[in-house]
Amino acid sequence: MKTINATLINIYHICHRELWLHANGITMEHTSDIVYEGKLIGEDTYPQRAEKNQELEITAELDNGMMASAKIDFFDAKNGIVHETKKSAAKEKAHVAQVKFYLYLLRKNGVKAEYGLIDYPKIRQTERVDLPEEEMVEVEKWIAAVTEIIQLESCPPTLPISKCKSCSYFDFCWVGEE
Repeated sequence: MKTINATLINIYHICHRELWLHANGITMEHTSDIVYEGKLIGEDTYPQRAEKNQELEITAELDNGMMASAKIDFFDAKNGIVHETKKSAAKEKAHVAQVKFYLYLLRKNGVKAEYGLIDYPKIRQTERVDLPEEEMVEVEKWIAAVTEIIQLESCPPTLPISKCKSCSYFDFCWVGEE
């Protein structure tokens, strides 16, 4: 049984093919300079956070019997604030969905989770992410859709090539197609 995690929720909002590949053990992020740069920004931009906030791993059993998990880089437990750092605002919808998933899991575990903050240090912006009670059902729909996609017998089709240029799966999906 596969576990639904925050990465899968994020990828769901970008590309269903990448989601299926990633969930089925075909990962390409280790070959991507873009992914590596994002990791460095996340680790190096706010070193002072480690002193006052904690990294948190959280799991929950979902209503459909699946497990869900997340590793939150910075969680301010006192104020119930999830902090996420991203390289750029280019995939903002996916970033928001990921933070909503964090808030959802925290609340499912009875943890105070007021809101999230997505920091974009390269453009010096911060976005607040709220998850009102009525939107919890939206997160559950994402989880159901992710579950359905990862259980498909075959890989979903590619997106238009113009949307794939900076993806770590580009060569995998488009070899010999240019």
